[in-house]
Amino acid sequence: MFAPSEGAATEELIIIEDVINDQGVHGLRATFHLQASRDAIWTLLTDYDRFKETFKGIRRIEIVDQDEQGARVRYTIKAWIFTFEYTLQRDYVRPYELITWRRTGGDFRVISGAWMILPGPRENLHEIVYESYVDVGFLIPTKLVRNRAAQELKKTVSRIRERLTAG
Repeated sequence: MFAPSEGAATEELIIIEDVINDQGVHGLRATFHLQASRDAIWTLLTDYDRFKETFKGIRRIEIVDQDEQGARVRYTIKAWIFTFEYTLQRDYVRPYELITWRRTGGDFRVISGAWMILPGPRENLHEIVYESYVDVGFLIPTKLVRNRAAQELKKTVSRIRERLTAG
């Protein structure tokens, strides 16, 4: 688990945990707060035209299909010296509350996860739970992948906060 040093404000905490889903796939869960409206958070998480501003590993993104229930999105990412492509089905399970995703094609054996936007301790301070499960499908140290992902996740949360503050 990773968390900031003692005395950090609740709004700045990022708790990152190693987790395993029902299928036995290892992943990460991050819990943190965002100071913004639910609408602003949802827009940031579904604005595919600006996705690369927040999620820096993405080299190319293509919206295959999108409607009010979700989007099928094709990604090209750079991880270390490798380039990978995959397609995710992102389902808007409960608009402005829950987005889930799962791999429907491309590289990796399993990619799944969720963004949950939960009520926070006061108005416009929301608790966010992010879960991501990845099985790359080839021999690579799982702990190495998760450690690298945890480091990048902290940076991503900072970029999310910056974008929400900037409007």
